[in-house]
Parts: sequence; C-alpha cells; structure tokens
Amino acid sequence: MNLVTGATGNVGSNVVDQLLAEGEQVRVFTRDKAKVAHWGGRVQVALGDFTKPETYAEAVSGVDGIFVMNIVTPIDSFRQFLETAKANGTPRIVFLSSLSAADPVNLVGKLHLEKEEAIRASGLPYALLRCGGFMSNAFGWLQTIKSESTVYNPMGSGQYAPIAPEDIAAVAVRSLRSPHLSAETYNLTGSQLIDAPQQVEILSRLIHRPLRVVDITTETAVENMVRYGIPAPIATGVAKSFESIREGKAAMATNTVAQLTGRPPLTFEGWAARHVDKFA
Repeated sequence: MNLVTGATGNVGSNVVDQLLAEGEQVRVFTRDKAKVAHWGGRVQVALGDFTKPETYAEAVSGVDGIFVMNIVTPIDSFRQFLETAKANGTPRIVFLSSLSAADPVNLVGKLHLEKEEAIRASGLPYALLRCGGFMSNAFGWLQTIKSESTVYNPMGSGQYAPIAPEDIAAVAVRSLRSPHLSAETYNLTGSQLIDAPQQVEILSRLIHRPLRVVDITTETAVENMVRYGIPAPIATGVAKSFESIREGKAAMATNTVAQLTGRPPLTFEGWAARHVDKFA
C-alpha cells in the first residue's frame, strides 16, 4: 500500500494513476473526498490534511511508501507527520522537492530544504526528487491564452529544461516500489532546452491559433501571482527562478529520468499534445 499526498495536483494525480497501472494499492490523503471520486473504489481515502495531526495515523497506517509534496506546512507539523509514519513502520518517503533547495537563500529553496533535512533526520528510507520547472506551469497561461491570445512572460528568451509531471511521477513510482531504497537525491529536468517563446510557438501550432508573447518584469509577475492567491513571499521566491532563467543561469539538463525509467523524458511538444484540449 502506498499513500499519496497532493493526489489532486499535476504530479500527485499522475503518481496515483501510474501506481494503479502497476497493480499497486493506493491510499490518498485529502481533505475533500469529492475531488478524488473519479478513482472510485480503486483507491482508499484518508480524510485529513497536514494542518490536522489527528488525521495522520489513519493516513499512514500500514503503508509501505509515502509520496509527499508539501512545502507550506510548518516544519513542526511536517516532522510530526514523519514521526507518526515511523511509529507505524518504516515506509519509504518520496518527497517532491526542487532544484532550488540547493539555494536556500531563496525562500522556495529554503522551504524545500528544511523538509529535506527533516526527512534525512527521520531515519526513514527516502528519495528526494529535486525538480526544475514543470511543463504544467504552462497551465498558468490558460486564462490569457483564452481571453487575449497572449502569454505574459517574465523569463525573456532564457532557456531551461522543463519536466513533465508524468516523468516526475514515473521516477516517484519507481522509488516507491523499490525495496532497496535508502537515501537518494535525484536532480530531475527534461532533456530539451527551450525558452518560453518557443513553448508558446508550439502551443500556437497545436491549437491552430496565433499567440503572442509579451515580456513582463519579475515585479509584474509577482503582482500577478499574488492576485491569483499565491502568498507574496512564495511568489517572490518563484520570481527568483524566473530571473535565473532569464539570465541564462538555468540552461542545464540532466539525463536522470532516462537512466531511472529506461526511456527518454517527454519533450514539451509531446507533453503539450497530450493536453492540447486544455489550451484549445
């Protein structure tokens, strides 16, 4: 049995789907049963969340692996979750982290790093999935694509290697199912260096509609994120990543996905083609 937190997110939902495809039993930790109803009786449901420690024990009881993605939970609550898991066995912990954890001056990096350190200190077997930018971040462009045929871009023409949630999930599932997992840190990116205007060009071609790119400052990007409900400190941390990309500091790719899964990661075009209906 594997527990999946964040099961309604872009990565977590793929972890659930891929575990089920491998014949694994899955339990999801969610505050809203309706949001996981589409899996029907194929998954167990543990109601609760990280703000309710009284719900931890039911969620972690009897599981062999736990997929965790949560950086905003206070660190004391996160440690308590790990302690509860350890008290119920020695489950493998697979944590969705960030490449920015190597740069804890950045708030987003710091929040990921403190969770990594708690996992290391727990004594549980673990894998830390340090990921670069997600291809699914392009979903953040949906509103202005549909209303204005426009993408507002704070990254300029800086290149980076975004990774598909499907590929992150494949590495997570491999780690969750590994009986020999000990202490692993994986740096995960896609294999293709690409910039935002090139991504928009691909989307334009796939939806058969011209799209334009308008460059914006990181300050404007922060304002936009806050307007959509992202806490200002987190938005500022994300903006630091935009700056790194724009300045050419993120132009690197790893081959970890291919090494671990035996297949190349999705290209942005391949990923976008799978999700074209959302952009059309």
